[in-house]
Amino acid sequence: MARKISEIFFQELAKMPILEYVKSDDTLDMELRGDSVIVYYRGGKLLTLKENPITLEPLDKDYHKGSEPPAIVNIIDYIPQAKHIIDKYVVEVKNHLWEKEIQQRVVLENNYSKNSLDTDFFIIDIEYQDIGRADIVALRWDSTSPARKLSKNYLPKITIFEVKQGTNSIKGQSGMSSHLNDFNQLIANKEKVEDFKKDMIAVFEQKRELGLIVKMEKYGKINKVADDIDFVFLLANYKSKSENLVNELALLPDKCKFIYANPMGYGLYAENIVDKKEFIMRFFRQSLSISTSTK
Repeated sequence: MARKISEIFFQELAKMPILEYVKSDDTLDMELRGDSVIVYYRGGKLLTLKENPITLEPLDKDYHKGSEPPAIVNIIDYIPQAKHIIDKYVVEVKNHLWEKEIQQRVVLENNYSKNSLDTDFFIIDIEYQDIGRADIVALRWDSTSPARKLSKNYLPKITIFEVKQGTNSIKGQSGMSSHLNDFNQLIANKEKVEDFKKDMIAVFEQKRELGLIVKMEKYGKINKVADDIDFVFLLANYKSKSENLVNELALLPDKCKFIYANPMGYGLYAENIVDKKEFIMRFFRQSLSISTSTK
């Protein structure tokens, strides 16, 4: 299902108080979902705004098991209460939201922080699910003058980031090699890939118009992106002494890519993306013997 919202829904959303609230609160993130819009807090679904008819749905029931969610009568009253419920859930349950919160921090830093125009990526979508699954779908639009002016020799590129938080997320059915296989299946269908790219361009431009991405009035509209799509691993809070990453890297091809922080931040910079061999040299400081033969 496409993520772009209809023109009617777009016009309605542009007038709603919830949009202004999200734009004035940098702990919140609004993502487009075709026939709905989701507001995230710390990676959790705070509320859902649906089209046809326009309705608001409260946060996921998983966050408030055994109790009623706060009523959505007044957004100003609802959001702080809903935030507190998610805060408690994160602390008490200690589940997958830690990884999703990192995704949201990446959105904040690259889309609407004071550093956003200096990074090389803008986040189009998170938690993408349709022809494949992706933690983060980003637009690589380098922060150089020729690139931002969309010179004839430059095309922005769709980039998918797979976020892995902690040691245990590296392996298993949802491990690194599994997600790389999913990506390879995604790009195998050329027709669907073209539809995907067109949808992501449309979502990017809608988010720009809604003010969900830093103001970029002097930069032109994106009409086309590069043919190929990049896939990059973003590893967070990984314990280097664990053997999980060593074992998983042995299953990955040399051409797979990783990104480094710049430094200790969430800004995404093209110069910090490296291949497997360079990643091993940097991360392990040549202290481990890992085969980097081409798969």
